[in-house]
Amino acid sequence: MPLLYYASPRDLPVIEPHPGVKGRVVHAQHATMIVYDYTPRTIVATHKHDVEQFGVVVKGSLAMVIAGEQRILMVGDTFRIPAGTAHGARVFEEITQVVQVFAPPRTDLPKPGSDGAARP
Repeated sequence: MPLLYYASPRDLPVIEPHPGVKGRVVHAQHATMIVYDYTPRTIVATHKHDVEQFGVVVKGSLAMVIAGEQRILMVGDTFRIPAGTAHGARVFEEITQVVQVFAPPRTDLPKPGSDGAARP
């Protein structure tokens, strides 16, 4: 498979981890980046990951709860979630986009095949 130095959104595998949530996945050697698009009023139930996670809101706004602490995040706001920490979110009335990075890389997500299609 060729090395992926650049990709358009159409070239990336898409995941739908929750209703109202779509993510475009970029895998690197030491991290995974996902550009998430959330539909209005989406609720992401509290959950945990075995890897560290951090991100930035690039469009819209949402309420996020990390380890029981809630904050309202708007465009430009960032967050960090240590590995194993419970977190969830509630999107407000507009389409919201959040770029998130996971380190080390997530191994539970599809990787692109040589034709660009998602592979488990």
